Parts: sequence; C-alpha cells; structure tokens
Amino acid sequence: METRKVLIYRNELLPSSETFILSQANALRRFQPVFVGLKRVSPGLEIATHPVLTLSNAESWMEKAKRRVFLQTGHAGQFICAVAAQRPRIMHAHFAVDAGAALPIAKKLSTPLVVTLHGYDVTTDENENRWPTTKAYLRNKRRLWSDASVFICVSEHVRKQALACGFPEKKLWVHHIGVDLSECGSPKPPRDKKDVLFVGRLVEKKGCIHLIRAMSRVQQVMPDSRLIIIGDGPLRNELKRAAARHCKDAVFFGQQSHAEVKRWMRHSGILVVPSIRAKNGDSEGLPTVLCEAQALGLPPITFATDGVTEALPAERRYCMPSEEDEAGLAEKIIHLLRDDRTWQLASDAGRQYVKCHFDILAQTRALEDKYEEIIASHDG
Repeated sequence: METRKVLIYRNELLPSSETFILSQANALRRFQPVFVGLKRVSPGLEIATHPVLTLSNAESWMEKAKRRVFLQTGHAGQFICAVAAQRPRIMHAHFAVDAGAALPIAKKLSTPLVVTLHGYDVTTDENENRWPTTKAYLRNKRRLWSDASVFICVSEHVRKQALACGFPEKKLWVHHIGVDLSECGSPKPPRDKKDVLFVGRLVEKKGCIHLIRAMSRVQQVMPDSRLIIIGDGPLRNELKRAAARHCKDAVFFGQQSHAEVKRWMRHSGILVVPSIRAKNGDSEGLPTVLCEAQALGLPPITFATDGVTEALPAERRYCMPSEEDEAGLAEKIIHLLRDDRTWQLASDAGRQYVKCHFDILAQTRALEDKYEEIIASHDG
C-alpha cells in the first residue's frame, strides 16, 4: 500500500522555538510528512528524517524577488511541480498567515487544506504587520475561509478569537497538539528548589519583565533563589538591564536545544510562564512549554490569562494571579517553593492532567482521523 503524504507548510522552515510542529510531524503514523516552505532558516530545527522542499534558500536579491513574486501571484512553476511530484493527499499549514501563502499550492494541486491557528494569527492587530507574507494572507483571507477544510484551534481561547475575527464557526475545531509523554514516568532527578525557570522568546507577550520584577520580592524572602532565563529575542538587552536592577541572581542562557531545555525542567524547582496580552493584541494560544514541564513533574505558575490557563489542571487554573500582578506572582512563587506538600500536589496534578489531555500520540491519532475524514469528503 502506497504511503499517503501530508504536506506540512510553514513559510520559514523551521524556527527553533517551533518544536511542537516537528514533534507532531514525527508522531504521524498513517501519513508521511513532507515539509514545504519558502525557505529554510538558520539557526533552525533540524528536519533530518523527512523530505524538505523550499522555493528558495539564498538571500540574493534574485531569490528574494522569487519569493515575493510567489507571495503576490502564487506562481512558481518548478517549485509547485516538485511539490506535486510528492503526490500529497492533504496539506497542513501552520499559522493563518502561512496558510495564505499555501492556499495557491493547495488549489493548483487540488489538495484539501488544513490550517492550525496557534494564537498570534488571530489575536494580533493585522495593521501592525505589513510584511509580504501578511499582505498575501490579507489578500487571500476570505478565500482561505471559504476553501480551507478545517481550522484547528490549539485552545478554546484561540477558537473564540478566530470566531471574533470572522473565521467560519462550522470549520473551527479545538484540538491540542500534545507533547511527548515517554519520560512522564521516568525517575525524578534531584531538583534545586531554589531555581525559578523561564523558557520562551524574549518578546512582550511572554511577560518576562514581570517575572524579573517579581523576583526582587521573591529574593527578599528567599535570598538564595535564582532566576534562569532560557530563550532569545529582541528584548534580551532590555531585560538584562532590568534584571541587573531588580535581581541579584539572574542568568540568561539564550537559545538552547530542546534537550537542554528539558534538562533544566528536570532540575528546576518551578516554571513561571507570565504571559500577557501585548499592546498589539498578540497573546498566547496555549504554550507547549507548560505541557512539557508538567509532563516532567515541574509545576508551573502563570498569570490568569486566557489560553495559558487551559494548559493547567482545573484545580490550579483558578488560583493564579491576575495579569501583570507582580506582587501576586511573587507570592505564588514563594509559596510553591517553600511548601513541599503544595509543590508535590501541583506536580502530581500537572503530570496527570497532561497524561489525560496532551498525549501527543493520542492527539496525533485524532488528527490523522480528521485527515482521513477530510480526504474521504474531498474524494467523494
């Protein structure tokens, strides 16, 4: 029996922060993923075991013009022929903006299109970004709403935001990507309960500045506590200056491998995900880092923001501090680090919740069921 192929589309293949896309592709069993995009990014994730097709990887003006022409017209003969030669049965684009660029390919190949909405693509003010990829999306948006088979929402919050943006309600499907649970029951290594961990891009919506300020309060009570910051982004220098003012022990490790992030999750005492709604409206869909941490027994603390708390067990999501409440955030951190019983209850509850709702193998089986349903409808 011929292996059925699914095109996994992202304009840029594949930013280091998007391990969730690669993990989902690796969990496919009934379909073979083929990654398709405009270009590779460096540094980026290694896509070692799957075919990768790109329109252009060079950065000369000629190659940039080729990508721009494709975004404006949908024409790229050799590229689309190479994609067609894979004989895909379905196309899966991640992020609405990318789906705007993927739509002409799906139409030319007469292939059904699935789109995952992750958060910023339905929460950010569209006037804030006028990159060529965004312009292509805005031109194709209503056609995308009409022609895509389903829009997968990574959380109920994303579904509500998509609905408010005009996406067709009957095509919205809430479905979690999930995380690898193979280490969920592994022996627990010794933890340094004094280490407070942050993992994420250093951008406004991740709220790292609020954690840095909260740590000044934490360190007044727990002077040997330490803030570990993993991630990079445009706010790095600004955040380092803030940390120098507010924290006596904050370490910026920059971008790290997925394996190194997991090592810190096994070692640290707590994960803090202080995400907020940015000034341009950008907000989280459902941070995968929360699920990965809980799978490893690391309890998290967040602000009570929509989308974020959907990754927490019900008994914990309603006791989180309100958005930007730095004093409340500090209080929760101190309590969880100092009270061993509370820490263990949070650890056990998080691990069990992720097992029940975010098993990537179970979630990907459901995704493949959806692929098959769409293909059958398309062929019929």
